[in-house]
Amino acid sequence: MKLHPVTLKFSDEYSYLENLFLNEYYYSSLSNIRIFLILGAVLYAAFGILDAVLIPNQMFNIWFIRFIVIGPGLVGVLIVSFSDVFKKHMQAVLAFAFMLAGGGIICMVAIAPPPASYGYYAGLMLVFMWGYALIRLFFVWASVAGWLQVILYEMTAIWVNPTPVNVFINNNFFFISANLVGMMTCYAIEFYARRDFFMKTQLEKERENVRRVNEELEERVRQRTEDFSIINRALHQEILGHERAEKALRESEERYRDLVENANDMVFRTDRKGFFTFVNVSAIRMTGYEEEELIGKNYSLLIRPDLREKALYFFGLQLQNGTRNTYSEYPILRKDGHEIWLGQNTQLITEDGRVVGFQAVSRDITERRRLEKELKESEERYRALSIVDDLTQLFNSRHFYNQLQMEIDRIERRDYPLTLLLLDIDDFKIFNDTYGHIEGDQVLVRLGEVIKRCMRKEDSAYRYGGEEFTIILPMTTKNEGAVIAERIREELKKENFSPDPDKTVKLTVSIGLAQYMNNEDIKAFVNRSDHFMYRGKKDGKNRICFE
Repeated sequence: MKLHPVTLKFSDEYSYLENLFLNEYYYSSLSNIRIFLILGAVLYAAFGILDAVLIPNQMFNIWFIRFIVIGPGLVGVLIVSFSDVFKKHMQAVLAFAFMLAGGGIICMVAIAPPPASYGYYAGLMLVFMWGYALIRLFFVWASVAGWLQVILYEMTAIWVNPTPVNVFINNNFFFISANLVGMMTCYAIEFYARRDFFMKTQLEKERENVRRVNEELEERVRQRTEDFSIINRALHQEILGHERAEKALRESEERYRDLVENANDMVFRTDRKGFFTFVNVSAIRMTGYEEEELIGKNYSLLIRPDLREKALYFFGLQLQNGTRNTYSEYPILRKDGHEIWLGQNTQLITEDGRVVGFQAVSRDITERRRLEKELKESEERYRALSIVDDLTQLFNSRHFYNQLQMEIDRIERRDYPLTLLLLDIDDFKIFNDTYGHIEGDQVLVRLGEVIKRCMRKEDSAYRYGGEEFTIILPMTTKNEGAVIAERIREELKKENFSPDPDKTVKLTVSIGLAQYMNNEDIKAFVNRSDHFMYRGKKDGKNRICFE
């Protein structure tokens, strides 16, 4: 997958995916956009209560902006979303809505008297959360709209309604930080939406290729099986007329032998015990044995040893039940040791109502089996990408909640203890600011490795978010969980995280620990662990905290 680093558009050989992605993104986002337009308009109006409390003298001017300008503007955008024009200009219209909502707050900052005006910047931060994360704006559009609002606020706070320097600096710190965080959030949302779309299209393409190959192979098997069936019927009719058409019978046998000998598929006969009585040229070519090596040899000896007993049981069952025709797939070993897979139609040979042997047509299906295996591996890789954190190779938070719910469902049926650990690296921001995010990422990777070393086979670890990790401990009490937590804490002490080999930098973790209580809500369970973790940080960090 190749994306433009700024616009995130599909580029080079994948540029053809861009229009397909935009079309799917539009239809998958439409309901969310409308919901958050309505929610944004409602919340925008609801904050009118705050205007009445903070600045009653300017209340009606502020309300004019909220209820006469911005509210109808957002409703207008909602109405436009039901038109055909919206699909073509969705991003521009949503960027306008983002600017409109932020512009309204900036106008309120300009109108409101100090010190009430100093607090309205917080409204802009809410608008940023709404615009960057909720209304499905693309990164470029959202960033342009966000920075225009920053510029308008700066102009307003400096020239229109001057703000004291200390308040101005404080507001700008949070305001610009919120804008940058919003940009990163928007970038991540769009990137993963495009990545998921790309993975889905690639998987669909692979499935289509495998389906097409299977259809071709199945059609060829069907055609060859029908040909063989026709040959058998013709041979049967000729045998019935043996006494009155001996010459015709010999000619028919010669035609049949020519067809079998020149067939691309392996054709052979055995007696009822499985010893070869006839093989065609393709059988010699496919097995690597000469004809004299095969005749008198038991067919089962060609089958891969680990499946030999299963194959003998299958053909024995056909013989016992008198099943005229069966189909089976299994691997054989050529004379040179090379393995090939055969798809085989096997018929019983009967004389006077008694089974005297088998005759079979086998086709090399090794390539089809390989494609099926590749498809299965591709699907497994796609599933793994959806539940594994790219950096630490631990499971991600989405899989954490699914797995935790499964464990809770299981213990409510079987009644055994379940303990949850929640870990957070102490002073990780200071480390990042000192050594940079690349070294910070290495800290996360190495902590993931420490956790893996300290876990038991039945435990599972997850990157919960940022520098937070969770570990699910089935069949474990809180006291037993504390032993595992202490092991992790001690192991981390041994690690040196300094980029300079001549220096030593140690990091610690604060660990919250909670044992599941019967009928407890899953969020309450996680929040208890989180609460104990923050209590540990408050009590001095580098410690384990639980009830």
